[in-house]
Amino acid sequence: MIDLRRLTLEQIRAFVAVAEHQSFTNAARSRMRTQTALTRQIRSMEDALGERLLKRSRGHVEGLTDAGQRLLPFALKILATVDDAWTSLQRPSVSGRIRVGIMDDIDVGWLNELVSRFRASHPDCDVRAVSDFSARLERRLENREIDIAIVKQLAPADAAPSEGVLRREALVWAAGPGFRSDPDRLLPLVVFHEGCAYRRHLLESLEAKGIRSQVVYEGQSYANVLAAVRAGFGITALAESQVEAGGLLRLQRLGDVDLAELGTVEIVLRQAAGRSNAALKAFARAIELHMPEGAASAVSGFSPSVSQFIGRPAPGGQSLVL
Repeated sequence: MIDLRRLTLEQIRAFVAVAEHQSFTNAARSRMRTQTALTRQIRSMEDALGERLLKRSRGHVEGLTDAGQRLLPFALKILATVDDAWTSLQRPSVSGRIRVGIMDDIDVGWLNELVSRFRASHPDCDVRAVSDFSARLERRLENREIDIAIVKQLAPADAAPSEGVLRREALVWAAGPGFRSDPDRLLPLVVFHEGCAYRRHLLESLEAKGIRSQVVYEGQSYANVLAAVRAGFGITALAESQVEAGGLLRLQRLGDVDLAELGTVEIVLRQAAGRSNAALKAFARAIELHMPEGAASAVSGFSPSVSQFIGRPAPGGQSLVL
């Protein structure tokens, strides 16, 4: 019998800490608690819910149970909501207009959620959003049609981070689990429409390797491109975390040919020149504070450790050689 009256925020924080650190010892250290106290909180939470949340072996955490996996996203939302409520009482009122550009060609569900939360906690701010490809958002910034945007750009793997970079990760080749290449046919490609930073880079990389290809599917959104690759239409290039979270396989070779390294994709915060107000500064700060680790991942709000903890492949996991 579930007794919600016995649940506390401290228990929820303890559960999330263990999920993130995959260790009682490290979780206790992060919470500045003794391991005994933290373990007791988890036990009390499990007793209140009538469910085991952690898989244990000789005192060590081996993963989340099915119940723990189901509970984790709700626990994260509960803590985020409490944090928003508390900070809304602590900070001075912020007002102003913010026009936000959101990338269409990468999964940024976390950013859509952040915009919604920001509007709720700053009711005097007029927040409006538009989605588009990164290249088009850059032009909108130049034309002052939007005030701030998160965009992606390509960079050499060994280059220093660009100004405003929030996240960097490898750009890799990807294919669906059932994809098989036919050496007697043109290599089928799944790409975004013109305006995506990946598209030209992908085509030029194949041409440099002497691999003949053809575009068989053009998508307007990350979700459509991901679905087409999963269905076996062809191969594509995506940020590494998208490959893993999307259930795809990393592609490294085609027959006897090693595919070219594609470098790094950067997620960058851009702001229109000459635009600055309290609302914009608060929104930019919210992005820096709440942007999850592995933000390109489809797992909204989870750090890589939590993504792996709930059963998604870790980076460098499965790969495919065709």
